[in-house]
Amino acid sequence: MKKIIALFLLLAISHIGQAQILVSYEKADRVDFSKFKTFQVYSLDVKNIPEFEPKKEGLNLLIEEINKQMISRGYEKVKENPDLIINVGVSITAEVQTRETTFRDAPMYIGQRNYHWESEEVIVREYNEGTVALDIVDTSENEMIWQAVASGILEKKREKNRKKIATGVQKLFKKYPVKPIE
Repeated sequence: MKKIIALFLLLAISHIGQAQILVSYEKADRVDFSKFKTFQVYSLDVKNIPEFEPKKEGLNLLIEEINKQMISRGYEKVKENPDLIINVGVSITAEVQTRETTFRDAPMYIGQRNYHWESEEVIVREYNEGTVALDIVDTSENEMIWQAVASGILEKKREKNRKKIATGVQKLFKKYPVKPIE
């Protein structure tokens, strides 16, 4: 019975870990965000990087969600001479979750000779963890005025991943100073 409860708790904890998106923020001191009116997302060019080819859709969605957040705050997206440039950094790492077998996991054998058992790491699951860093730069001063970093586990199903990216970008902008609409 204890093993069933422990297994249930392990599954619940791993499920909760999948849903989490961890975010941190940093804002420059004494910046008047109301003086900024336009923005541009610094272009991400992944055409020549084969590792990112399957992730292109997610990257495009990420930029689309960033644009939505800035426009919803009253900024105008422009192609030339923006007040703010948003630099997007993306990192995707392959992770492996393991557990160590213990003597309690050892099978019970009676009457066999030369039997030995060793503790070892057992792979529980393999997953990709994504980290997105946004640096918002004041182009007139060439200074970073705001930064947010989010990380979470990427989903294997496309639709779930789309929802997670949208939720993650909303969380990235949660503490962004809202520009008053004029």
